[in-house]
Amino acid sequence: MTRIKICGIKRAETLLLLKELAVDYVGFVFAPSKRQVDAPAASSVLSAVPGHPPAVGVFVNPTIAELDEILGQVPLAVIQLHGQESPEYCREVRERYGLHIWKALAVGGEEDAAEEIERYADAVDAFLFDTYDPSQAGGTGKRFSWEHIPRLQVACKDKACIIAGGINAGNAEELVNRYQARVIDVSSGVETDGEKDPEKIKTLVERVKAHEGSNDNYANRA
Repeated sequence: MTRIKICGIKRAETLLLLKELAVDYVGFVFAPSKRQVDAPAASSVLSAVPGHPPAVGVFVNPTIAELDEILGQVPLAVIQLHGQESPEYCREVRERYGLHIWKALAVGGEEDAAEEIERYADAVDAFLFDTYDPSQAGGTGKRFSWEHIPRLQVACKDKACIIAGGINAGNAEELVNRYQARVIDVSSGVETDGEKDPEKIKTLVERVKAHEGSNDNYANRA
């Protein structure tokens, strides 16, 4: 089954739709970004939708003090680290907060993402692969060469392999059918003019579920 994460949530009405569609994860960006939210805003959105899908907080090189402040206000289920955080730091964060840690690795840069997996294997719970861009940590809306996915999936072993970057309703089926993606992470691919588009979200979810069945069971998560 392919699970779906919709990232860059800023509005309660978007979160309510994602709950109704039984999307598996919702992402809140706390790093500098056009989709960035602060802790009070994220807390307000989440509290407005009881029973919402598990919330993922996206961070880039956060300090422990920053994490303490945000986690003191926002009920996150997953911490997604999208910067240059070391394995030691990831391990510290996981032990401190008792939450799942997703480590983002860039595909297409000088470093081999598959080799990086080994360094982090005992420090994180899942790996997220996004398109390399020297000017930003993620959220480029660009697709990397999906031919790399099988090698990355093998390298991940028992860890969840999350695919991000340039995913939309037009190509999500390829990830499901050809690559059996375990989790897909979508943001700009369901936006219009920088805002989440309900129709694009519905279309993407329907196309993924058409091939994988219902995603309404939250058990055995990444």
